[in-house]
Amino acid sequence: MKFGMRFPRMILLCFAPLLLGSCISINLLPTEKGLQEQVLSGADSNNKLLLIPVKGFVGDQTSKGVPFLGGHDDTVTMIRATLRKASRDPKVRGVVLLIDSAGGSVTASDRVYHLIREFKRKSSVPVIAMIGDMGASGAYYVSVGADEVWAHPTSVVGSIGVVIFNVGITGLMQKIGIEDRSLSSGPEKEMGSPLKPMSEKDKKLFQGLISDLYQQFFDIVSRNRQIPPDILKGIADGRIYTARQALKNHLIDRIGYRDELIDHMKRLMHVDRFRVIRYQEPFLASTGLFGSQTMSPDPLSEAGHIAGTLTQPGPSLLYLWIPGADGSMK
Repeated sequence: MKFGMRFPRMILLCFAPLLLGSCISINLLPTEKGLQEQVLSGADSNNKLLLIPVKGFVGDQTSKGVPFLGGHDDTVTMIRATLRKASRDPKVRGVVLLIDSAGGSVTASDRVYHLIREFKRKSSVPVIAMIGDMGASGAYYVSVGADEVWAHPTSVVGSIGVVIFNVGITGLMQKIGIEDRSLSSGPEKEMGSPLKPMSEKDKKLFQGLISDLYQQFFDIVSRNRQIPPDILKGIADGRIYTARQALKNHLIDRIGYRDELIDHMKRLMHVDRFRVIRYQEPFLASTGLFGSQTMSPDPLSEAGHIAGTLTQPGPSLLYLWIPGADGSMK
């Protein structure tokens, strides 16, 4: 008998004593039960303050994983589901985005920013971004969608810019005797292919893409932070800033700690006490045993996500801070 046919029976045999002896029911397939509210403090208050983590790579590609290994939902999916649930709860009086990220893809960053803006417009609930260790590039793009941007005294902020990563392997191909036989409808159809040298024309075309996407980032920051373009131009060159430098350059509103931010929200909303909450998926889903890890991405998985993005065939346009990247074509 083949192993593939024996595997389901082996699972049943392994779990049979547990099931029969303890009367425990286990579902081996992922289930959709929706996000569940977890109270962190202030359970006796009717005024809710929702904390939303925005951590790791800001992306829009969901990894569902496989049984017993799990996966994680992307940032866009997580934020959309969270804000949808919050918009249906009239007791949610404020939202805090807990940001700790070096950024991510251009499109995902813009989509999360748009979701935050739409939530604010439709619900009139104030949103404050609180930057932890890092709020750079695409993560900073997301944060400026909030009503205020706070940072810890030791936060790293900024990196306003675009970077495109592209790897060429033509030299390796020549060494090991591999020939590229790709065909295309035009000379620029394969622009950025790792199998072909990049021409000066290719570089200029890519630089045009970068300039256009950078201008969008620039305009978003200038408009939301109310920084005149001529002033912003001098600080939006891709560099990162300490919290104090960012405050001086008007990239953030305040430096403080979470308790101070919550007290600020109390004064803003004229309430004495908040029920501080967050949303999580049901137990089996949140542990990643048979489902996704929506609210708490695994750092190793996030690192793999970034590595996969940077090494995929063809260029990757990113709002992402990585040391050594200056936003131009190398």
